Amino acid sequence: MPVATVSIGEAGAKNAAWLAARILGLSDVDVERRHGDKRAALALA
Repeated sequence: MPVATVSIGEAGAKNAAWLAARILGLSDVDVERRHGDKRAALALA
């Protein structure tokens, strides 16, 4: 069983949201696409 941990506070909440989006993207193509788009945009910033 895979297990992931994230920290507390604002940074931890952001990391948890990214992790949740990746997990949900495994079964939802729209979430996967939007998550990928956002990651790509952040990589260019």
